[in-house]
Amino acid sequence: MRRLGLASLALAGALAGAAPGSGATPLPLVKNVNGWITALAMDGPQVAYATQAYAPTNCDKLFTWNVTTRAAVLVSGPKTGSCGSDEPSGRPVQEVAIAGTRLAWLRAIAGNTESDDYLFTATLPKPAEVRLAAASRIGDREQGPQQGGWIGGLVGSGTVLTANTWTTDSTGTVTKASLDAVGVKRLSAIASGPGTITAESADTGRVAVVRSDGSVAIYAASGTLLQTIAPSSVAEVALRKDYLVVLTKTKTLEIYNSHTGALIRTWPVPGGAANLDVNSNIAVYSVWRTLYGLQLTTGKQVVLSEPKRAIVAAEIEAPGVVYAYDTVKGIRDIGNLVFLPLAGVQDELS
Repeated sequence: MRRLGLASLALAGALAGAAPGSGATPLPLVKNVNGWITALAMDGPQVAYATQAYAPTNCDKLFTWNVTTRAAVLVSGPKTGSCGSDEPSGRPVQEVAIAGTRLAWLRAIAGNTESDDYLFTATLPKPAEVRLAAASRIGDREQGPQQGGWIGGLVGSGTVLTANTWTTDSTGTVTKASLDAVGVKRLSAIASGPGTITAESADTGRVAVVRSDGSVAIYAASGTLLQTIAPSSVAEVALRKDYLVVLTKTKTLEIYNSHTGALIRTWPVPGGAANLDVNSNIAVYSVWRTLYGLQLTTGKQVVLSEPKRAIVAAEIEAPGVVYAYDTVKGIRDIGNLVFLPLAGVQDELS
């Protein structure tokens, strides 16, 4: 494995906080990295994560980590020398998505009165980053609204990798919008109109979009609108096979049939829940420094882990759960990636 300047892997369950229960849960695998985690995505065993390190390196990088093989790859960011740069390729990574061996990520430059988005892509195992698109807008970010172009809504799964592009006028009204397939060399619009923003989840050849009116639209990879669902409210959504799971603003998970749109059941969750993801009939989410698992059919909830700092991201795929939290060691910012094997999570929820 190429270390790429990262700290060594360690089987250190105590660092992540051992999950309570029978004691049969395998120890988590902890990966400590240089820089705080700014974005995280997972598809199968591949985890894509972005880091932002200040003193002494001042670097913004993007990596992948395969939780099965333990292989790590530097996708974007200088390998040697000074990392600080005003060029688009040196700016912080705001979003990342991964679909199989393909990645897309968004670097952003934000000033007082002007903001720029830059969309990049690359393909494993030997990534060569390509800049696909850029968007600029003007206006005070704090006072708003901003006028011009935007890129966001990066989601990926399997063969699907998409992004949103849109423009707003001086009042902040969306004047043009599309859901775009991310190709090797270009973006291709597959659906258009304000109702295509903003994508939040992808699975089995489909993309779930949270619209400004609070409804959730499910699109096929071809751009065909398959279903529209109207939850009671929306904080986050996760699409997985037959389920669309909605984290509401009223401390519940609403579970819908993703094909028919019918509400299947509702489960309560603690206040402050965030970082929702779903796989294998299990939802994971975090509340501050606590990672929860919830069995969708029974509603059983357990605490999976309690790290010493706030959880900033969480993902679940067939191999298991990956979550991230940030710490400091001396003057160094340290990001912590924790992998919990799915078998152990399932045991806790059985």
